[in-house]
Amino acid sequence: MASGIVALIAMGLGIVLLIFGKRGRMLTLCALISGLSVVPFLAPYAVAGVRALSSATFDGIAVLAAVVASGWVVFELKDGGTRPLTPWVALLVPCLWLAASGPFIGIYEFFQNGLDSAETFTRDFDITDY
Repeated sequence: MASGIVALIAMGLGIVLLIFGKRGRMLTLCALISGLSVVPFLAPYAVAGVRALSSATFDGIAVLAAVVASGWVVFELKDGGTRPLTPWVALLVPCLWLAASGPFIGIYEFFQNGLDSAETFTRDFDITDY
């Protein structure tokens, strides 16, 4: 709930800045905060997409896109964020981070399955069976 409110405030401020034709760090930061606040709502769909497209090529392209977009936003924040495309890139950066986490999602699921197996073993373990 709180991230939705933060997203609405940042998105509203960003829309007002766009309407008045303002460009700069404030618009870029509003777009980045809006993107970060929306990620929890998009995570199940993005993770499902990452699982469906699990290949080394997709993972490499996703990581490359996330690194390039992150570098763009950092450079623009240092430079003043005056390019017209910067707010839109900043809005997509958190989703690109999520898509780039494809290999890590696989590793997480591997360990999660191992922990589930260990928990099942210890729960069903009875010393009188041996």
